[in-house]
Amino acid sequence: MNAKHTFVNLFLKRSSKQECHIVLSRWNTYYEALSEKHKKTFVVRTLLFLNTTDFDSKEGFELTLEMKLVISSAFVQITFGLKQDVLRIFNTIFVTPTSYKYASRDVFFNGDVNTVTKRVNLSWPAVEKGFIITNDGLNIAIHEFAHCLIIENTKRSRLSKNINQNDLNQWKDIATKKLPLIREGKYKIFRNYGGTNLMELFATTLETFFEQPHEFYSYAPTFYRTTAKVLKQDPRNGKNPK
Repeated sequence: MNAKHTFVNLFLKRSSKQECHIVLSRWNTYYEALSEKHKKTFVVRTLLFLNTTDFDSKEGFELTLEMKLVISSAFVQITFGLKQDVLRIFNTIFVTPTSYKYASRDVFFNGDVNTVTKRVNLSWPAVEKGFIITNDGLNIAIHEFAHCLIIENTKRSRLSKNINQNDLNQWKDIATKKLPLIREGKYKIFRNYGGTNLMELFATTLETFFEQPHEFYSYAPTFYRTTAKVLKQDPRNGKNPK
């Protein structure tokens, strides 16, 4: 636990940390695999994210603390090897009881990052499914937070970026070559949607990286290692991924 999280830990109630631990043990297989030392850090980071994020929901839909902790854990999971532990631009998360659509588009969404409202929108049933089925490379919370991570990183100055630019450029070089193959369904480790553009491929890659790390590595070891380098962690090492 770094100095910042050690300091934050001083202000967290033992009961809050215990409740968080119970929820994460029930819902998050990444957390459950961690060493006890890393679990303590993960809990602190989850509660820090929870307490610095504005959660809201559709009127009439009860957004429970358990739901908030599950959603928060997805962000902590993808950033566990990075310094970034909160969202500064997209720090409002709106949760809906079903899939939703915008008035201007006749398409239903399970999640999106709205750059106009600076809000992350998530359908709870989709979030829930992502944490119940943990080996299909589909997790909407991880997917949308991956978008947030990239967008917020681009807004930072060169010296304050949370992702090493050389590592990210190396990832982009490989990903650009994979895009047409994925789009055509010829790169089986990712679903075709990942071939839409680099932004969607990054999000789809992170879903596969965390839900199917061994399969990803076996299928594309160089691409896997490059992704691990960007995120500064390797989920194949369950107890000590970073």
